Amino acid sequence: MTADQRRESTAGSRATPRYQPTTRLLYVLAQIALHLLLPLLLFLLFSRAVREPAHLRGIPERFGLGPAGERGAIWIYAASLGETRAAAPLIRRFRAAGYPVLLTHLSPAGMEEGWRLFPDDEGITHRYAPLDLFLVVRLFLRRSRPVMGVVLEVEIWPAMLIEARRAGVPMVMANGNLLEKSMGGMRGLRRHLMALYQEFTHVFTRTEAYRARYLTTGVAPERISVVGELKYDLWIDPAHPPMGRALRDRWRVERVLMIASSVRDEEPELLPMVDQLLRKDPGLGVLWVPRSPQRFDTVAEALTELGHKVTRRSALGPEMEAPLDDGCRVIVGDSIGEMNAYYPVADLVFVGASLCSDGGHNITEPMAHGRGVVMGPSIYAVAFAANAAAQMGAFESLAGTSELGARISALLADPVRLAAMGKAALDCHAQSSGAADRTWAGIEHLLKDA
Repeated sequence: MTADQRRESTAGSRATPRYQPTTRLLYVLAQIALHLLLPLLLFLLFSRAVREPAHLRGIPERFGLGPAGERGAIWIYAASLGETRAAAPLIRRFRAAGYPVLLTHLSPAGMEEGWRLFPDDEGITHRYAPLDLFLVVRLFLRRSRPVMGVVLEVEIWPAMLIEARRAGVPMVMANGNLLEKSMGGMRGLRRHLMALYQEFTHVFTRTEAYRARYLTTGVAPERISVVGELKYDLWIDPAHPPMGRALRDRWRVERVLMIASSVRDEEPELLPMVDQLLRKDPGLGVLWVPRSPQRFDTVAEALTELGHKVTRRSALGPEMEAPLDDGCRVIVGDSIGEMNAYYPVADLVFVGASLCSDGGHNITEPMAHGRGVVMGPSIYAVAFAANAAAQMGAFESLAGTSELGARISALLADPVRLAAMGKAALDCHAQSSGAADRTWAGIEHLLKDA
């Protein structure tokens, strides 16, 4: 980004976007409706807390109260666990430059991951994000006074963006992940929602294809930068890989398939496939790590009912040091934040949310450990990383569980091919890193020009 472009970008962020009158009217009507429906919102929040009690801890924060942190902080909105991990490399750079950070989340999983990644840094304030009600957002901004806001990936909340502009807080999108599916053909109400991307001072996104989508929403060309994928720059806790390697050394199996980040809608398909693989291959071990904590018990019980001896990670001690029972061929990873301890256990990784229509979860983490990746057919959410990995031989997408099971069997029986996939994964990961430095450089210029 040139100096002229930076000045244009910053100046553009101060101006009111040229919305259609209908867009403005819809925003006003939506805010009126949300304020009138506040009792229903509270009911839904309490209902969610029945399943996830951690939601109750953040209710004052949802209304703009709670910890505000040091004024002049960089406010980061990382909705859930995945966005929090993606934000981590940027947060480390903000802190190294001396900026306090106000880290906000929508979900308890995001909050827990934030505390796990930054447990002792007093310069980071952890809290839940305010509800997208203009009065609540105004209170939040008045109390916290951030110097800039950074939104991760694809989240777009009208009151957050509009009230930030009115308060003079520039908003940036990092790791922009606007998908064709999210755009909805720019028709109907979706067209008016997409217009709100014009509120961002700058959008840092992954590829030219993503850039073209932001242009379609009306974002000016000089306010979009292609920087790559932040998730290639994720920090790995140095204590985690040795834990995984030690567990693998103790596990009396010849090869390990990892089912990573599976989701509810695809697990009924995965269970019979995994059962068949285990019965067909006596030397196979399966490490299954569901995406959501709510799925831990369900998956473990289903595998037990199929006749397999299941050990839970929670039974293995703080550092996975406890001995495994004889005959154990399945481990359920019932913990959060330990994926980098799990990947070294595996020879091959299946990444979930790909046998349903969710588009797939992160594949950069297993590749960072030199593990080849297989997925189902739905990979639109990770296509940027998946296409590059497939070209280098580190990744394969299969049409369904029948094809997937056959391919997994073939790969696990071919150590040479597995090794080649692992090397390709490492090479692909190394070639694709650097997005965090490029994003930070752009944000640093914006902060100086603000």
